[in-house]
Amino acid sequence: MTEAALPVDPATAAAHNATLEAVAAPGAWWNGADRLAIVRAARSAPTCAFCAERDGPTLPISAEHDDDGELPPIAVEAIHAIRNDSGRLTRRWFDDVIDLGLLPEAYVELVAVTASSVIVDTFAQGIGLDMPDLPEPVGGEPTLERSDDLEDADAWLPLARQGRANILRSLGLVPSALKLFFGTFGRSYYMAPDSHFALDRAQVELVAARVSAVNECFY
Repeated sequence: MTEAALPVDPATAAAHNATLEAVAAPGAWWNGADRLAIVRAARSAPTCAFCAERDGPTLPISAEHDDDGELPPIAVEAIHAIRNDSGRLTRRWFDDVIDLGLLPEAYVELVAVTASSVIVDTFAQGIGLDMPDLPEPVGGEPTLERSDDLEDADAWLPLARQGRANILRSLGLVPSALKLFFGTFGRSYYMAPDSHFALDRAQVELVAARVSAVNECFY
């Protein structure tokens, strides 16, 4: 790994290392080996020739995605679509993903692992480093944990009753997935209590909004 051109806050580096260690352990609906396979699928998605050629996320599932074959095709489809085409995902696409065998709880955890890994990887690339090596998987079975404090709000998923933002409420279906994502995201977005940003909160929001617009981020 090359040396970063920019200094890295030790707490941020520690948080990202903790994310990868957490991903390697069994989650609620995927085991450690599966969760690491999700990260590898997310890493392969930007260069997937099939994704580049198709006109948006479509089903039925194709086996043509660039993939190492360790995950069910429906999971690879979801990861690549989330990674490459999040702005064009539709309710029909989501419903088809669920109908083809991906449990809603497994989908939520897959989203959290995918998004968390993208944060870690793009941070490294942004400061001139290679994507970090992945740890070895930790043995054990998923806990099958899910929240029971949910409500039907006519969303794609049952939403947790607690939380104001919809991202909190949707990931709240699987509390450990919510914890994983915000443990990674919070360090980069003015949420950690010991953060020392050179910018104030309004400036951070301005930069984030501009970058999101440039990247055509749907959210």
